[in-house]
Amino acid sequence: MKEVFPIMFGVLFCSVFVWFFLCYRLFKILETRHPEKYESMGKPSLIMNNSLSSNIMFMKFLFKREWRDLDDSGLATLSKSMLVFFATYTVGFLALFFSVPLGYAS
Repeated sequence: MKEVFPIMFGVLFCSVFVWFFLCYRLFKILETRHPEKYESMGKPSLIMNNSLSSNIMFMKFLFKREWRDLDDSGLATLSKSMLVFFATYTVGFLALFFSVPLGYAS
């Protein structure tokens, strides 16, 4: 397991950039195809309007599956992929996090 720790860390580190790219794509789709929903979410973005409230609205949008109401197949596919990616990342992060106190990371 000690050999796997640096590899997992590297994969999770790179996954953050993948998540940013997916968020960027989702925000652009909302901004161009569904501007009313984008505005109701507080016009989220990666840098300029990255507040706690806009992040909470964004996560509600994903987890409550509010994208279903917009009837956009491209947005639905991206949102489903993001949910799977988020769940996978969370499991990987927790495995990495708990490997440290259990002694697998030294």
